[in-house]
Amino acid sequence: MTTLSYTETRPVVLPSAVPTDYVFGASDTNDLVDSDEVHAVVTLKVAMTRDMLAAAFDLAMRGAYDENIDELPVEEIRHRVELSLHMESPWELLRDGRTFDELLEDESIVDLVRAEYRAIDRAYPHMTPKENH
Repeated sequence: MTTLSYTETRPVVLPSAVPTDYVFGASDTNDLVDSDEVHAVVTLKVAMTRDMLAAAFDLAMRGAYDENIDELPVEEIRHRVELSLHMESPWELLRDGRTFDELLEDESIVDLVRAEYRAIDRAYPHMTPKENH
């Protein structure tokens, strides 16, 4: 566990970072031109709430509703969350996460949202699930 206190008004105990093997950006040689050279790989750690993770996963699942979320491997769930972080600002995900659980009140998508939360709980088990979700 890491304790973050230099940017917060109160100390916050953070869980250990989840490792990843995926590298976004200029790692795909098809995206490089002859003069391009990867100069560095920058690691970014983002502390995320369960709702932020679910919102990020939901964004990455758009257009993939034919997949059974409950059968996705943990690595794929994490990859999709990281993909959303690559495409969206963590601040936007923080904002979206604050209201994401309200989607559980929409009967037309409640099963999908519950499946997304189950996926997040499998991929990030150190996060404590909310009651009744």
